Amino acid sequence: MKVLYDITVLGMGHIMPRAKTGVFRVAENLAYGLREAEECELEFCVSSIPDWLFASFNYLDVNIRLGTVSFPHSWRSKRQFWNFQNRLNSQIEASQGLRKNSLRLIRKIVDSTGQTSRKNYKPIEPKSISSSNIYHSPFHPIPEQIRTTNHLQKFLSVMDLIPILFPDFFKFGEAGSIKEAINSLDPDSWVSCISHSTKEDLCNYTKLIDPSRVFVTHLAASELFYPCANSRHFEYVCEKYKIPNSPYILSLSTLEPRKNIDHIIRCYAQLVEQEKLQDLHLVLVGTKGWKYDKIYTELSNNPILKDRIIVTGYVADEDLASLYSNALAFVYPSFYEGFGLPPLEAMQCGIPVITSNTSSLPEVVGDAGIMLNPKDVDGMCQSLLDLYSQPNLRQEMARKSIGQAKKFSWEKCVQETVAAYKLALSV
Repeated sequence: MKVLYDITVLGMGHIMPRAKTGVFRVAENLAYGLREAEECELEFCVSSIPDWLFASFNYLDVNIRLGTVSFPHSWRSKRQFWNFQNRLNSQIEASQGLRKNSLRLIRKIVDSTGQTSRKNYKPIEPKSISSSNIYHSPFHPIPEQIRTTNHLQKFLSVMDLIPILFPDFFKFGEAGSIKEAINSLDPDSWVSCISHSTKEDLCNYTKLIDPSRVFVTHLAASELFYPCANSRHFEYVCEKYKIPNSPYILSLSTLEPRKNIDHIIRCYAQLVEQEKLQDLHLVLVGTKGWKYDKIYTELSNNPILKDRIIVTGYVADEDLASLYSNALAFVYPSFYEGFGLPPLEAMQCGIPVITSNTSSLPEVVGDAGIMLNPKDVDGMCQSLLDLYSQPNLRQEMARKSIGQAKKFSWEKCVQETVAAYKLALSV
């Protein structure tokens, strides 16, 4: 079967590192799998503006595994013009005075030329559409070019509906992009959801799609996550991120309200004070999101814990396995998740997990972890104390974690996706 796969997300992530979110990782890993699938003849496309087309070309230039996949487009020859525009913009920002004014004049002429040619731009080559059986967008709306084509089976991946269900957790109106994607579906479309929880949310939100056309393809943790026993590397990681050589509880997420980090801090503070624990630390990994000031307010409310709670900020991928593997436990009391990769990453590293009993998280953790109401203070404190004081419990939960993590793989995700393609073509 010929699969036309939209890599707009990958192009965006290539030139905007902040766009390398979970959606980027899902789109990339699925592309890797489809490239290797014997049943699929894969071809790439972009469903948006020329900027993302050219960014996607550049992404493929540096991605050895995907660079050989077919990606025909008549505008490929215009990429150098686009690169010139970007270099020109960078020079303008770095210049001053007369040189800056001269460069702005050049940019005006260049932009005018570019705008004229963009009038005839079509995101996807008609030949690519006519020769394909399947179109799959891993995030963005199915474009008009595809929606008006009758012979294609159209797939859209839906990660979650959280911005729609809980808009107060978001700052920039992210619900709009998800609604736009869902509105691009029609009764003949097919949907791939990353959890049964997301499927249920989607089917409750819109009655346009028959639930039998909505598939669940669970995600997987990267091979970067494994039980890491390299003590020298762990010493390096501790020194790099200023983590003391003592037992610690780990949490990893963007510092924002939905992740419920202030709850972890309150529970940790209560536990340390009540039990007089002298050696236990809390390590919070993640970049600042929005409304993160609430987290720092909790920290300032407990000045005695100033040196006991370490906020690392961003941690490089190659350091995460060591940081996970050496923690007493991983805590993730998020209010709502479309899937929840961090708990799976932690389990794949072989440590106990405490997480919420909401949304998709029970699907991920199964009976291997401890699941609590995300507002349960007493339950969280007791669970942390149990894991701190009972090595046998930690060992048993670590064993279960590894077993549960083995149930998820990108190979399985790809196989389930290909099976959905085959079903769509057989209808």
